[in-house]
Amino acid sequence: MEAGECQGKRNCEMELYRRWTVWVSEEEYLREIHATIDGHFCPPGSNGTLHAFRVAAVGPMELYMAQKIVVDEAEHQYDIKVPDCVREHSELDDKSSQCNAAQTTLEEAACAHALKINEVLTTYYNDHAQASAQYNCAVEEIMELERDRKREWITLQVVNCLLDRIREQNGVPCDETTNTVTDEVAHCEELHSLNVCVEGEGEPRLCLDYPPIPETPPACPARDQVIGECMPFQSPIPCNPDFEAQEYAGLPAVPAAPFSSTNPGCNAYPECVGCPEIVAPHPIIIDSCPGYTVDGCARSNDPQYEDANLELTYVRSVDGLADVRCCSIDGTTCQSTDLPTGIEFITPEGGTHDGCVSDVTYQEAMTVCHAAGMRICNTDEMETCCGSGCWHNHHAVWVDVRNQQSQD
Repeated sequence: MEAGECQGKRNCEMELYRRWTVWVSEEEYLREIHATIDGHFCPPGSNGTLHAFRVAAVGPMELYMAQKIVVDEAEHQYDIKVPDCVREHSELDDKSSQCNAAQTTLEEAACAHALKINEVLTTYYNDHAQASAQYNCAVEEIMELERDRKREWITLQVVNCLLDRIREQNGVPCDETTNTVTDEVAHCEELHSLNVCVEGEGEPRLCLDYPPIPETPPACPARDQVIGECMPFQSPIPCNPDFEAQEYAGLPAVPAAPFSSTNPGCNAYPECVGCPEIVAPHPIIIDSCPGYTVDGCARSNDPQYEDANLELTYVRSVDGLADVRCCSIDGTTCQSTDLPTGIEFITPEGGTHDGCVSDVTYQEAMTVCHAAGMRICNTDEMETCCGSGCWHNHHAVWVDVRNQQSQD
């Protein structure tokens, strides 16, 4: 571990400093002895040839020679320790490089992991929204077909009832003056105004089940645990306090300044490498049914236009494209030009229309109309929009059949 190399380098430097202080201390003592000898031999008037003078010099010289040995040993001990500390420092640098590379690799992998989770969640929410929209759209279409089949079945029951009543009267015609026909029809309709889905009264096979859309799976217990179906969750990302606590809280602290002989420094941990900006994905809601299209003006009936006289068309794909016309909330007015986010449209004849919106999805069409304080027109209202611009008379235009059904 880098911490071990750091401590080895610190211990070596502290020991090297101790030896250096010993060397300095012994050297200073040697200088003091030298100064004593220098003061003995060099003062004016001294005579170094006198026996007494030479006898007095023996003591300081012996002390100087003995101390010189101590100083040389102290210097030697310092010198032989220097390579050890150089080696310890080099080993720390090597270990720091390895650990720094490992940290960078960890942070890059953590970013890649976070981006992948973000990609998976984004794909899930998009696909779930698309699938939900298609399912809701299919349910709406099938419900309409189911209602048609139920009405047909009830109509057949009423017809059978009337035929039975005719047989009961042996073919005698009904008396129009006494409202016999009306009474008989009312009788049969009342008799068969039943619940089609009830066994014995109706035809339950005409009643379908529409399972609800499955809920979003729960979050996985942990990022390394996938139990059954579960959703990944976004883990802390590099340079985030949670990530620091998660990954680096257990690392030993690096010696901090101020540095001294008793607190040598070590290599600092490298700066964190952050991730690109990650926008957290969220569930997406797409309108329950992408919509239907109809010719912008069916009564134009101009055979020169290939797309003219288009019938009501169900668009299953939520990515389907068509043009936009908007109606006022009360349905009294219709607008094709000067819509929000519209563009200038040049007609084949060279005319221009401003604020036209073409080739957008149903969801985008709703957004445009809502931004204009309006709504998508229903099929009946669409006929009042003929000639309102943008060349929509001869193209598929989004139409709201649900709004029409609610009005009916």
